[in-house]
Amino acid sequence: MRVPDEVVRVAREQDGLVTRSQALSLGMTVAAVRHALGDGGRWQRVLDGVYADFTGPLQQRHVVRAALLRAGPGAVVTGVVACRGYGLRYVPHGPLMLLVPADVQRSCRPVAVLRRVRSMPLARELRGVPVAPPERAVVDACVDRTRLREVRALLCESVQTRLTTPERIRTQAGAARWKGARLVRQALDDVAAGCRSAPECELRDLVRSSAVLAEPRWNEPLPDGTGGLLVPDACWAEARVVVEIDSAEWHRGGEAVERTERRRARYAALGWAVVPISPRRLREEPASVLNQIEDAVTAGSNRSAA
Repeated sequence: MRVPDEVVRVAREQDGLVTRSQALSLGMTVAAVRHALGDGGRWQRVLDGVYADFTGPLQQRHVVRAALLRAGPGAVVTGVVACRGYGLRYVPHGPLMLLVPADVQRSCRPVAVLRRVRSMPLARELRGVPVAPPERAVVDACVDRTRLREVRALLCESVQTRLTTPERIRTQAGAARWKGARLVRQALDDVAAGCRSAPECELRDLVRSSAVLAEPRWNEPLPDGTGGLLVPDACWAEARVVVEIDSAEWHRGGEAVERTERRRARYAALGWAVVPISPRRLREEPASVLNQIEDAVTAGSNRSAA
């Protein structure tokens, strides 16, 4: 049985998906829809009332589009899927989440969670998909989180990439009391202090447990003596000590090794002591790491006072 051209066109515009109401309004009969979904037909059911015009495996974009069609006009993607759409990498696992007007009574189970809200955010469009603003997507991705490291990584990346700001995230989170809200506020305090990665936040926790160390300057540019700038992860200027967290992403492999060597040679030429720390040691040997930093800062302070 031939599918009307208008149905084919609409499905093409919707990633190969069409709703039952669309198909019927564009000339298909109930029997024709049933035939397309039956044995030998070329369609498959994705959600109640939402069909794909092919029988092959569904990709993520098909699932997202199907949920949007099922949820109805005005639905917006938020949470982890929206964060990935914005290009963020440190996004925790989680379900597809949609924001819908409060009066929507439909369900998108099992492929999506609907959050009914009284005031819908102004949506942006990414590759034809309506998504919530970055700060809303980030905050929604933190709902029900129990691991502070995940929340820190996501918030730090969203700010580091200038996708949003700590102020916008704080405004969005407000005085919320949902599970995970406390972790968002804690991570925001770290970001506001200048931390730009989860390991830096963990280093801040460690430093604040010390009876010796004052709060360092986080990611504050320092003149390199040649007209350029050095940006240490943490810096005790009075003691002329900096801490660099040696993450595999930024310090190891390829040209990163040479860049790290040149930068540390520049620190040495300017009289700065560098304490390199790996994220693994920070997590597994915190007492040893803290002792190293305390010793370096104490020695640097003594030199400055001499």
